[in-house]
Amino acid sequence: MANHNGFADALKQINTLINVNQQVALDTLEEAAQYFVEKLRPKIPESKRNKKHLQDALKVVVKGDRVQVIFEGDFFYWHLVEHGHRKVNGGKVKGRHFVRNTIDKESEKIASMMLNKIIKKMGG
Repeated sequence: MANHNGFADALKQINTLINVNQQVALDTLEEAAQYFVEKLRPKIPESKRNKKHLQDALKVVVKGDRVQVIFEGDFFYWHLVEHGHRKVNGGKVKGRHFVRNTIDKESEKIASMMLNKIIKKMGG
């Protein structure tokens, strides 16, 4: 039996709007991640020991409702370059802080870019 009081239609519209909002947010996050990768890639130091470089492994991955910037493959050591580490023989290797410095420098621009895109997509 159909209920014509408008609540069912309103609920359907709200659910559609929520799905659209989630897609807009996901698209916005992916675009922001791509921008971050563009800014980060030139700041990553190149390896002098081999032909594999961290820049080449940097990638944006979308899994379900999550967007991640990752170093794919066997580039697990990026955090050692970023934060520094102790040497086996003693002493320390100083961190390069390429990720932290890039996010510190670009965070306001990324936030502004995301907000503007969301407002534009939502018809504001």
